[in-house]
Amino acid sequence: MALGLVLGALTIIPVASASAGSMPGQGQQAVEGRGFDHVAVLPALLPNSKENTSTIAQNNGTAPATIVMDIYTPGGVLIPSATVAYSNVPPGGTRVFAQAINTGLTPGFRGVGVISSDQPINALLVRDIESNVNYAKSYSIHNAYATGGTKVTLPYVANALNGLYNTRFAIANTGNAEACVTITYAFPGTAQPPVVDSGSGSLACSGGGYRIPVGGQIAFAPNSVDGAIPMPASTQNRLMAATLQTSSSTITVAVDAYLSGGLRKLASYDGFIVEPASASDLGTQISMPLAIKLDGFYTQYLLSNPNPTAATATITYVGNTGTYTVNLNIPANGTASHSVYETVGGIPEGFVGAATITSSQPIAAVLFRSKMTAPGSFVDEDLYTAVNGIPVNKATTTAKLPLIFRRAYKTGSFSGYNTWVSVSVADGGTANVTITAINDTSNTAPGCNAPGTYTTTKTITGSFIFYQNAETDTGLGPTPPACFWGGMTITSDRPIVVIANATNDLNLGDNDGLYNAFSN
Repeated sequence: MALGLVLGALTIIPVASASAGSMPGQGQQAVEGRGFDHVAVLPALLPNSKENTSTIAQNNGTAPATIVMDIYTPGGVLIPSATVAYSNVPPGGTRVFAQAINTGLTPGFRGVGVISSDQPINALLVRDIESNVNYAKSYSIHNAYATGGTKVTLPYVANALNGLYNTRFAIANTGNAEACVTITYAFPGTAQPPVVDSGSGSLACSGGGYRIPVGGQIAFAPNSVDGAIPMPASTQNRLMAATLQTSSSTITVAVDAYLSGGLRKLASYDGFIVEPASASDLGTQISMPLAIKLDGFYTQYLLSNPNPTAATATITYVGNTGTYTVNLNIPANGTASHSVYETVGGIPEGFVGAATITSSQPIAAVLFRSKMTAPGSFVDEDLYTAVNGIPVNKATTTAKLPLIFRRAYKTGSFSGYNTWVSVSVADGGTANVTITAINDTSNTAPGCNAPGTYTTTKTITGSFIFYQNAETDTGLGPTPPACFWGGMTITSDRPIVVIANATNDLNLGDNDGLYNAFSN
């Protein structure tokens, strides 16, 4: 599917029927106003029969919550008729806000969503694109955050690389003043100097930088389709990192990677905060909770160094076949990458594990996961996911996962919607974890909405993956339910880093979405 109108997406949550283009369950009630202190901002919402977004919110508090979603135009204007609320959401429980069935929005709308609650919350933004030819899907998942930063770095940006690989990134203003954003594009190596884009004309602030109103957003892509601002012509056919700077407000950035033809690939990650330092997502030791070179599955890491000094970095892969190291040089304000299929590192076929990146300068790293038709064929399938690497010093003893499935909409020989959860012990040692999963009683997957809380304990050395579709080690208790759709909390006696992947075997296309657990 050509993804010329990329970014926007229904959700990895299943639709009621293939022809309806709507979401199941989740009876929504419009209310006015929010007035809550706990918020999360989601760039680039889009309800449409072929491209939509949904939001999954998790009560991260200790008491039942009221959770509200307000929606704003790109210019920062509230749409009162589109406000949706859920009340009495239990601690650890989740609810879904589906833009596809929000009657307060017109088809084709793109804007900004703000989730708020009287309890602390976690939120995910889930996208999909549906082909108008064979209904094949392309999914991705973003984490949503409240405050953002004044400087944000993006380790992977592509502008029609080889005429095929692209990214689009949406920037939302999370502050209380107009944001003026300058973007610096940096290239691998040192042969080409960075390209600085600070806007011009009506798009720019008087002192330079792209203008984003309070509550508003702008997007950048290889072309102007769907209202995006084209990236500079000098970045065409290039692989890059980008760093965004604003001194007037805070911003959050959502990045989507996609192909402009052929495969139905869609992967998403979130911009890394560089400044303020108190909120920085950078680190000199980064945990990459997944590394794989097995049955055609493979991973690639992309790194950015938003510092004025060059960095030297070492990737240490540890897994079932041994330990492997790769040394990289990252120029000042530059980028570098490594795939398990590169000769450097000598990673063998059959490897499954995780990795740690150690750097002389604080850096950002993003993980991409793909699949070939066969090991070493270099012919990719549709599958494409991405997730942020986490600094080891930001690992915590608690991880929250708002979207967990087990056999939702299972039918016949099809397993339906399922997830897996990868847990890495930050220092590579041994941890004792307790997992609590709470079913979302508002979902309408057949046989899946009964109240239920499931508890699991496990001792993990290094890393471990819980497959919810398995019969053992599902993370859903010793006797897992036949169907589950809800949220999960993991507690540990040692700091951990956790990611989750949601998938289904009911649709054609790229049905996988990968996301970071919330470490609060």
